[in-house]
Order: sequence, then structure tokens, then C-alpha cells
Amino acid sequence: MRLARVIGRVTLSMADPGFAGGRFLLGLPCRPDTPPLSAAPLPKGNSLVIFDCLGARLGDLVAYTDGAEAAAPFQRPTPCDAYNAAILDVVHWTPAPTQ
Repeated sequence: MRLARVIGRVTLSMADPGFAGGRFLLGLPCRPDTPPLSAAPLPKGNSLVIFDCLGARLGDLVAYTDGAEAAAPFQRPTPCDAYNAAILDVVHWTPAPTQ
């Protein structure tokens, strides 16, 4: 699972019935080496589209899955690259000790 900050919504011209009950968000993944809530985001070219059925809003920090695990929540085979698994309120982060 990875973390991303919601930076926008995606508007489609046609609806696909396989994605009923949700919407698509534009997320900017957080850098893995900084605290998530104060993290400097990755450059804007690294944004991704995340399917959301939890109701995340602009600015929310979300935990998403990608790859084959992103299609697992759907009943039928559905092409999905990233799936919003959680909206995070609080993150307790302890950096790994440097060696």
C-alpha cells in the first residue's frame, strides 16, 4: 500500500458500468523518505488516477493499492490501475535509523 495526496478529480465523457458507485481521483504519490503529512510531493508528472468509492476529497491523504491488487475489490474482472483503500486521518511515522 502506498500513500498519495488527492490533487483533483477526473471527469469522464462516458460512464462504464463496471465502475458504478465510485469516481476517479487524481493523486500525487508521497515521497517514501519523508513524513507523509508534511511530505514534499513527487513532481507533478508522477500523478496517477485512483478509483475511489470511499468519498475522498481534495487535499485528503489516501492509502492506495496498485497493480493486480487494485482489481481485487471488484466482483467481475475490471481494469483498474489504482484503488483507494483508505482515507487517512492520522499517520504516526518513525524514520528508519540510518546506518
